[in-house]
Amino acid sequence: MKRFNNSNEFQNELFGHLYLENQKIANKLFFDCEFRNCNFSYTDFESTLFEGCSFFNCNFSLSIMPKTQIIGGLFNGCKILGIDFTKCDTPMIDFSMEECKIRGCIFSGLCLKKCSLYKSALIECDFVNTDLSETNLSKADFSGSLFHNTNLFKANLTNCINYNIDPLKNNIRQATLSLPEALTLLNAFEITIR
Repeated sequence: MKRFNNSNEFQNELFGHLYLENQKIANKLFFDCEFRNCNFSYTDFESTLFEGCSFFNCNFSLSIMPKTQIIGGLFNGCKILGIDFTKCDTPMIDFSMEECKIRGCIFSGLCLKKCSLYKSALIECDFVNTDLSETNLSKADFSGSLFHNTNLFKANLTNCINYNIDPLKNNIRQATLSLPEALTLLNAFEITIR
């Protein structure tokens, strides 16, 4: 934490093996920084800006992000648990989460158009009223996740598993899906296939 007390702005820096559980990192500006193997459990990032930053194998369990801005961010191999992304400065949220373990997060009402959630486990997440159009969701696991009035126009859902998407309550036009999982779209019609 001492390193963050000395300045409010950081550019092109590499941060590795930081253990900042239950810390407050507020009102900081990070530009094109890289974070590796950091533990941000319960960390409060209020009013912090991350622009062009990458996070590799970091832990964001129950992190708090009110008024946080994430622009062009990449999360790879991270654990992201219980974060309400709607508390972020939502017009300034643009990120990809690849090969991440994501559980109990809220993405409701966000525009995540053209982002990537490739090969991530998105367990019990909320995607109500979320714009996921043209998003790469391939090889993702959506166990227990909620989709309602979600825009999946031209989304890539190839090799996804465990999703329950009602085509009557979500826009799935021109989405790309794989068999056999695509057959779950028929659940809304209460039919039996033999």
